[in-house]
Amino acid sequence: MNAVALNSIADLRERLQELHLLTAQTPLFNPVFQLGLDLSRQLESGNLSLASLETMVSELECEALQSRANRLHRLLAPVSLRDNMVAFRELVVASAEDGDFKRFADFWSKPFLHTVFTGHPTFLLSAAQADAVAGAASSGDVSQNTVCITDATRDPITLESEHDQALFAIRNAANARDELVRIVLDVAAEHWPNRWQAVRPVPFRFASWVGYDMDGRTDIGWATSIRFRLFEKMIRLEGYCGWANSLGAGEAGELLKRGLAHAERMTALFSTDLTEPKALSDAANQLTADDPDKLLSLEPVISLLEAQAKSADAPTAKGMLMLAASMRADGLGMGWIHFRINAAQLHNAIRRRIDPDNTLDLASRTALKRMRKLIAEVKPLRSNFAALAIENTTAIRQFLAMAQILHHIDSDAPIRMLIAECEDPQTVLAALYFSKLFGIEGKVDVSPLFETESAMEHGGRFLDALLAEENYRDYARLRG
Repeated sequence: MNAVALNSIADLRERLQELHLLTAQTPLFNPVFQLGLDLSRQLESGNLSLASLETMVSELECEALQSRANRLHRLLAPVSLRDNMVAFRELVVASAEDGDFKRFADFWSKPFLHTVFTGHPTFLLSAAQADAVAGAASSGDVSQNTVCITDATRDPITLESEHDQALFAIRNAANARDELVRIVLDVAAEHWPNRWQAVRPVPFRFASWVGYDMDGRTDIGWATSIRFRLFEKMIRLEGYCGWANSLGAGEAGELLKRGLAHAERMTALFSTDLTEPKALSDAANQLTADDPDKLLSLEPVISLLEAQAKSADAPTAKGMLMLAASMRADGLGMGWIHFRINAAQLHNAIRRRIDPDNTLDLASRTALKRMRKLIAEVKPLRSNFAALAIENTTAIRQFLAMAQILHHIDSDAPIRMLIAECEDPQTVLAALYFSKLFGIEGKVDVSPLFETESAMEHGGRFLDALLAEENYRDYARLRG
């Protein structure tokens, strides 16, 4: 063993380099494992104290946090907010230079990007450390005083905490988008002072699958997804109400206020224990009941805001149109939602319909023919929460949950159904069948995921085969 004591980070690095050289002689030799043994022996011999070891661990932790912050800073390449806004305004002005109002309005009415916010927390970082790294990466200040937070507390990472972080990020993104919309409206007003209010900017849309991704998760049930969507509706309406009140939006603000009160009641109901049949029945009956305060679409509010903007002063009018743009982009939630299941879960659900004896290869032409016939003959069914409670097939539960969300929570925002490990057109057709069965095919986007090298290689042929199906072509036209 090296005679030099391992009492500093420099000592550890030097020793690790020496051990790395031994891998040329013995490829299976593990330098890191050997370094751990060396440290253990020095602790046993008294040449290294636990206090010294703790100091080195703290130094390495600090160095790792700084390295992470530096890397994120380089990846983001952040520029100042002012420079960002100036650059964006230049782009908007350039898009208006030809004086073609229709082309300008059409250009800014289609999202350039749909951004999906997911939840993959870094489990080794505490919440305080994660915030410090994010702040340093944003500001560029990666000094020890900024990044090196000593915090032994490891907050438990739960589905709720992942959801909260995703919503926090979406809220920040929405605030940034509002400023971009303001610039688009400013430029439009400068170039077309009599027509600018007809511009409907939607530069970005946001979505999340946190709370809706059941592929490989056992902590997400249908009640979780319903509760999360109600919660998102509630906090979104809180924001809309505050914004509308600051603009003196009158009737539009009153509609939002009543909708918020209803959403708060429903969120409270679905945050209770629904395992008891009576509790579930009471909650479901109240959510599905006709109620003048139940806001399922923002179209009436958007129309009121846009009408009121016509007689308002310029700053107020821009504020009202910005609020309407936010509503048009996101609907009654923080963003659109992405449900996700595995192809195998869809296969289990559809097999009952086309192969009850479990003898058919679902990738076969016979299965394809049966799928076509099934879709051609499907009659939409009415569904309710009772069906959700008794259904034991994951895929069908997903479609039932989507139907309840679209019928009783938010009818504006479409829902994307992601299918993991999707390798056959029949899988997508199965999802299309269930969408039609529950009467939601006009609001559900079925999307196969190509997540492996093989799937990417064969993706073109997969889509060719899918688009050869008349049922899918009709559906694609329906969804645009």
